[in-house]
Amino acid sequence: MTDAETGDDVRIGWVVLTMGDRPAALDAATASLPSGSCLVVSNGAGPVTTGSATATLELAENVGIPAGRHAGLRHGSAPIVGFLDDDAVLLGDPDAIAAAFRADPQLGAVALRLVDEDGGTARRHVPRLGGRDPDVSGDVALFLGGACAVRRTAYDQVGGYFTELFYGHEEVELCWRLVDAGWSVRYLADVQVFHPRSTIERHADGWESTGRNRVLIARRTLPWPVAIVHVTVWLVLGLRRAPSAELRRRYLAGWRNGWRPDVDRVPISWRGVWRLTRLRRPPIV
Repeated sequence: MTDAETGDDVRIGWVVLTMGDRPAALDAATASLPSGSCLVVSNGAGPVTTGSATATLELAENVGIPAGRHAGLRHGSAPIVGFLDDDAVLLGDPDAIAAAFRADPQLGAVALRLVDEDGGTARRHVPRLGGRDPDVSGDVALFLGGACAVRRTAYDQVGGYFTELFYGHEEVELCWRLVDAGWSVRYLADVQVFHPRSTIERHADGWESTGRNRVLIARRTLPWPVAIVHVTVWLVLGLRRAPSAELRRRYLAGWRNGWRPDVDRVPISWRGVWRLTRLRRPPIV
């Protein structure tokens, strides 16, 4: 009897978002996914071709990462949607992902373990504060957007990605709302995804987006007392962690810009704040 026949359909449809600038890596990414399961979304890059994709979706312009992934999710109908970066390779067994969702009807999303060329996992890629225990599975409150899978019903219930962010922290905000709504997020340390080693200095624009989006997600999604602490903590942390004066300047400019646009507030409950805190990820850090 199939999962669909038992009412427990955990088919996974994969979405790979690309800017079309690394075709060899894209081929490797799509080839690592199960045959017939992959949609490549061209994010303003025009037509892209890859031998392993089931289908392609061409967006007329670069709409950003959260909106591009959202478009890919909306294009398909699989009850579980996996997201993979176009320079990543799924090493683990996708059946283990399906099994996790099958075993827990309240599982809203899974985080997969990123490993680099040496098989190591960077601290910032572990969904626990301090990058603790990269090889230990368990309940967490965060996943990385380029190596994850989400349950469609959970995604829809909480409203999906905050697409106005364009780049950065869209998964943080989505996880806040998933946990607040009673869904769980689980880190599957045994399901590995290869991703080339990178450094935090690589994108000046990313530092500006980080400063801006930390303010935007707090303004939109956190109760005001928590939001004020969050933006203050991340002003200090961002300025301390920026590796150069230029990146500190860009981060601060982004932080200031985060206060400018209007934001429709949809704050999570205090119960959600407590649930996040019990998961050792209070929404102030």
